[in-house]
Amino acid sequence: MRLHARQSNYTWPSEIASEAFGPSWPQFVNKTTRWSTYESPSFNEVFLPKTEQDLAIGLHYLSSAGKSFLVKSGGHGYSPNLHVIQNAAMINMENFNYVTMNSDFSVTVGTGAKFSKMVDVVGKAGRELTVGACPCVGAMGAMLGGGLGRLQGLHGLTSDAVRSARVALWNGTVVDASAHINQDLFWGLRGAGQNFGIVIEAVFETYAASNGGQQYSSDMTFSADKLEAVFDITNRLLTPELDSTLSLAIAIGSNPQTLEPLILVNVVYPGPLEKGQAFARLYSNLSSSMTEQMTPWTNLANVALPSVVVGGCPTGNPHNQYSVLTKDLKTKEFRKAMDSYKSFVHKYPTANNSVIFIETFGQAGIAAFPDDFSAFPHRHQFNNAVVFSMTYTDPNANEPADAWAMKWRNHFAQPKISGYDKMVFYQNYAHGDEPLSALYGYEQWRHERLTALKNSYDPHGLFNGYHPVPAKLSDW
Repeated sequence: MRLHARQSNYTWPSEIASEAFGPSWPQFVNKTTRWSTYESPSFNEVFLPKTEQDLAIGLHYLSSAGKSFLVKSGGHGYSPNLHVIQNAAMINMENFNYVTMNSDFSVTVGTGAKFSKMVDVVGKAGRELTVGACPCVGAMGAMLGGGLGRLQGLHGLTSDAVRSARVALWNGTVVDASAHINQDLFWGLRGAGQNFGIVIEAVFETYAASNGGQQYSSDMTFSADKLEAVFDITNRLLTPELDSTLSLAIAIGSNPQTLEPLILVNVVYPGPLEKGQAFARLYSNLSSSMTEQMTPWTNLANVALPSVVVGGCPTGNPHNQYSVLTKDLKTKEFRKAMDSYKSFVHKYPTANNSVIFIETFGQAGIAAFPDDFSAFPHRHQFNNAVVFSMTYTDPNANEPADAWAMKWRNHFAQPKISGYDKMVFYQNYAHGDEPLSALYGYEQWRHERLTALKNSYDPHGLFNGYHPVPAKLSDW
């Protein structure tokens, strides 16, 4: 991942030396801590550029000095691939934390902004766009891999809303990318964007807020014996296709006192109360507890499965995740997974915050774009994102948790269970051991286009830390 052999004695350029710090700096740990500590990168310097020009100078310097680096926007990326980056310089983009509405109702977002800030600014303007469920995730990092979210059935992915991006390349050159300039880079940024440079900011299209910005949200809790009924109801809603405005989230977790499994279901509908209630009532008679409310879109993350979503925001803990995309939610297979989860948590009780998490969102908005619209490859294979998320405080659970999650990811990835004819993985949720074609698409034309982009915009592999696109077609 280095352009040249690293220089043993190198010095930051005087223009930006005051923005670079070593481990003795009191804020060093705070500025370099990421969401997950599992198989994480390590840093011996942190660079906090204040301006685009500072970033350009720093990138040119780091690449020339042969110093490995990693960019942090939200810091939520958890792929163990990142472990290849050791004793590196972190480029912390917190000074680019801005979100600005424009006169044409587009929004300019700096790469340091998280979804929470993006939603607040856009929502207060009476607008909306697709964002991830977790408010503490960096908006730009999520966009680079596609960007799933509850409003995707209406508006497509987060990346589908991008109008333009400003990008710093490996050598400090800064370029614009859009449908009108550097179109090839613009295509690749939306779905494989971690590979080509640092997005400094992007302009997103926004849409008039649904239902005046008010959304229905209901959380329900179910005992383990209700699993079959919960999944049967969900599968009926998925047949033949989920309502494009409806979003469902299911979490299989455990009671923190008894360690017995429980099921949480969240229903969100961006429309009138009575229509949202009609969907929730399909489940609610089976639930042991239920909350429901109409809430502003800007507040949705605080009321929709907060124990799982917002509760998972604190940084500096181990998070080891495997995931898979499925067409089907086979009830019998989830019963097997829940029973196995129960045994695992009883054996490793400090892993009781681990969950099996399923996001089921509308498909129409994604499928409305042509297959070659962007580098995102799964426009017709994005029905359910199933995540096996392992976290624990006992280091002895490390290897068993990894083995358990991998086993069940592999189980659900089988075509006879997933419902797809090949393995399919969402790049942002990928662990890093999956076939690259399953992340970026199986089509030969995709391989050729992405590899050409990699060689053009990252010829020395300096952005190879996160699911790297191969520089050779033979390596796909």
